[in-house]
Amino acid sequence: MTDVQGAPARAGFWRRFAALMIDLLIVLVPLQIIVVILFAMSNGAIQGSFGLSSRICETATQAPAGLEPPPPADANTFTECRTGFFGLPTSRTLDAGIVKQEGNTTTGRFVTYSLDADGKPINAFHTDWITILAVVIYLIAMERRSGATVGKRTLGIRAVPTNAPGQVGLPLKQAVIRTAAQWIGMVPALFFALVVLFFIEDPMAAMETSGYWRMFAIAAIIQLAWLLWIIISVSRKRDPIYDRIAGTSVLRTS
Repeated sequence: MTDVQGAPARAGFWRRFAALMIDLLIVLVPLQIIVVILFAMSNGAIQGSFGLSSRICETATQAPAGLEPPPPADANTFTECRTGFFGLPTSRTLDAGIVKQEGNTTTGRFVTYSLDADGKPINAFHTDWITILAVVIYLIAMERRSGATVGKRTLGIRAVPTNAPGQVGLPLKQAVIRTAAQWIGMVPALFFALVVLFFIEDPMAAMETSGYWRMFAIAAIIQLAWLLWIIISVSRKRDPIYDRIAGTSVLRTS
């Protein structure tokens, strides 16, 4: 889609960014309040932290009994962290790790355990993945309906089909593709996380291998490059890659 005189201009970076922040607040604040309630009602069996929280960590003298799997026998550091939303607890964890000092280089590897409200080990249900699902559903539903989320409407922008800029709302297929395509850069990081969770028996031991950190570095570089590509495109008021994949543009309405 090319800009023509008198036609709506593409939205720039700061409008898009501010709209996204508003949308995240709309989705995440209610979810975080729900987690506060569920954490209290379940004694920490349900936990979650969506970024709208504060975290306080302190060194523990020893690990509580009953950790599964047991921390390594040579673990020499234990850190207990409490996450809260305006002071109300939403998550409590313990990081057990091994820190080594070799010359001027300090290395460490850690395993994270969930703790209940009383600081005892618990197999907690973490709701963090629900955050991603809720944001995705919100974006697709709002852009399907009118092309504009609450954030976009507030900032005077909306998503439109590239070949029909006057249309209100995106076809469902385009709305789904547009939202899904934004996550392409995270696929390597997700793959890496799945490998660590399901195919590596001892993640702490794996952290001492070069292959582990090579996979981590590749996933991080791809994700950073994807993000920079999007930022540069939007800053130049061009359709970013995910809009081009979906056949959409984000235009200013005011």
